[in-house]
Amino acid sequence: MKKYLWVLAFFLLNSFAYAQSNFTFSGYIKNETAIRAVDFNGNLQKQKEIIELAGEYRIREDLVFFAKTKYWYDFAYAARDKLDIAAHYSEHIQRTDWLRDCYLDYTRGPWFFRLGKQQVAWGQADGITILDRVNPVDLSEYWLPDIQDIRIPLWMGNINYSPKLNSNLQFLFIPDFEQSTSATIGAPFTVYSYQRYDNWKKAQFAMGSTVNENIYFPATKFENSTFGFQWSDRIGDLDYTLNFLDGFYYSARNTTILASGTGGPGSKWKIDRAFKRYRLYGSSFNKSFTNPSPMQGITLRGDFALYNGEPTYIGDPTIASAKRIARWNNVFWLIGADKYVFTKWLLSVQYSQYILEHAKEKSKGLPATQQYPMNAFTYGFADQVENIFSFKVSTQFMNDRLRPEVLWSFTDDNQGRLAPKVNFEIKDNLLLTLGYNYFYGNVFDSNGQYKEQSQFFLNLKYSF
Repeated sequence: MKKYLWVLAFFLLNSFAYAQSNFTFSGYIKNETAIRAVDFNGNLQKQKEIIELAGEYRIREDLVFFAKTKYWYDFAYAARDKLDIAAHYSEHIQRTDWLRDCYLDYTRGPWFFRLGKQQVAWGQADGITILDRVNPVDLSEYWLPDIQDIRIPLWMGNINYSPKLNSNLQFLFIPDFEQSTSATIGAPFTVYSYQRYDNWKKAQFAMGSTVNENIYFPATKFENSTFGFQWSDRIGDLDYTLNFLDGFYYSARNTTILASGTGGPGSKWKIDRAFKRYRLYGSSFNKSFTNPSPMQGITLRGDFALYNGEPTYIGDPTIASAKRIARWNNVFWLIGADKYVFTKWLLSVQYSQYILEHAKEKSKGLPATQQYPMNAFTYGFADQVENIFSFKVSTQFMNDRLRPEVLWSFTDDNQGRLAPKVNFEIKDNLLLTLGYNYFYGNVFDSNGQYKEQSQFFLNLKYSF
């Protein structure tokens, strides 16, 4: 009940101060509806009503306070009995997640400080978090929402110093910790690894076996905080960044241990779920070609990251059993190109590779069947090199009021997502979006796990 009162109080305070010249207020009301395409007759996936309110108060010229609240309720969980098992976590916003942003900005000369709950975006990649690892992510709807809605804001200190024009040194101190989240069991976009694990637990209970689950969260000590640095600069018309992040991996990893028994009826199993610390070393660039040449009009962009000690599942993918967590040095890189053709058609192309340090784990004395890296989303086999492609075409008509777009992302394993959509601006503050998300591939692949969840969707957003 308290969170509703906070939202109401925030709205009333904003309304009261709206007329003040040093206060700005904005927000939107939005409906998001989605229906599963493979069973179009009444198979409602989502009917979410959202309200977001944001206010900025300029205390003085160099000191600004900003806050944003968001509340949503999904009526699909009240309308469909099939979703009852997931309703407790998925029907409405959880805990204090309704407070999206709450920070104070202070600017003095070359210094800029942002203190409070916030998001920090790193990198140039679209739809892939290569460098964008400062905040955890909410994958309750996979990667379908906008990235600013997927990131989970954290309380942090964000300190910036600009020694010269177009350059900036950023230091992040993050004592806060929130784990990345996924859809719970029974929700439309539950990851296949959760489903397989839940089925395994039920099978063990049916045989009279026990499963003891232990979750190890990072201790709340100074040395367990996350620290980040970014240097950004421009050389001619080339923008680049150098990035470093030292903190806990926001997704925990499970290991399955047979405590006693033979693995059959009456056995005792132990599941350890732990968050591991790792480091990110990375860089990004962006360059637009404006001089007459074959490259004129093209913007090249790229991200590169080395994940030092990234927690990686090792086990037997055929039975979805993770036997240990390897600490590998994995690489994720991307290069993209954007160009307008025929005046108003924007073409965007991306190619990326996620490269594991090893194809198999051979140093821990595991049986050969338990030495494979596993996909964290499905517990299926993970390729040592995953090639990822994406193509996007967008344009506009009717003075930018009608904006169609087609996105196709896929890998070399013949799995991916095709997502056409159209935005229509009914009025200046009323936007209608119609679209389709088509998933395909093997159920053990990241996109293929959702091939039964392909959806038609409709969004209606009123901004003020």
